[in-house]
Amino acid sequence: MTNLDLINIAKNARKNSVSERTGYSVGAALITEDGTVYIGTNVEDNTILGLSNCAERVAIQNALSHGERKFKAIAVVGGKNTSDEIDDTLIPCGTCMQYILDMCKNVDIIMYIDKKLVVLKVEDLIKVPFILEK
Repeated sequence: MTNLDLINIAKNARKNSVSERTGYSVGAALITEDGTVYIGTNVEDNTILGLSNCAERVAIQNALSHGERKFKAIAVVGGKNTSDEIDDTLIPCGTCMQYILDMCKNVDIIMYIDKKLVVLKVEDLIKVPFILEK
């Protein structure tokens, strides 16, 4: 599966977003080492925003709940609910970057930046990551 294939799956997942509060929908597609893909979308709680969840964490939790533990890449796309256009400034939020670091550290993060498909590691986005040594 190509990076563009994974982006297209994330775009499709974005259609299931529950994001009336912000009007911004996000989709994510996480691929495991064996090629299984798990999707996620942002789910916003209308009463207490802190109960909301980001697409990246939903995709990771979906995979983890199916027993997966080895991941290759996660694609993330987002944009306004009123448009099919993809925002090319979207990167995972700080909470999601920490979650990716904790749950699937070496995963490639695939996204659009400046109208280009970009693949980075979480360490490229967080210059001083918090890593709890066990």
